[in-house]
Amino acid sequence: MTLDDEFRKMMKETIESELEAISKYPKDPASKNFWEYESQFDFEYGWHIGYLEAMLFTSFLQLRKKVPDRNEEFEIKQTIATHSREIKKILSKRKT
Repeated sequence: MTLDDEFRKMMKETIESELEAISKYPKDPASKNFWEYESQFDFEYGWHIGYLEAMLFTSFLQLRKKVPDRNEEFEIKQTIATHSREIKKILSKRKT
């Protein structure tokens, strides 16, 4: 493990907060016309994974005053990936 306990705790809290937010927002079928995608589920899943990644990378940059090295980046991505099934489950239960 490369990241310190303080950053790991912040990541956990950020991800938990985002999981709660995802469950509260309705699907947005109108975005399909705007972004021209085929699968709403795949689009939203990718969007939320990318959002978490960007949010955590930005937090790392702001807190550590440097970009994550390869090991730190891998740990951030791996932490997000451990929640991928939960994100998929939440997205599949959302209503329009």
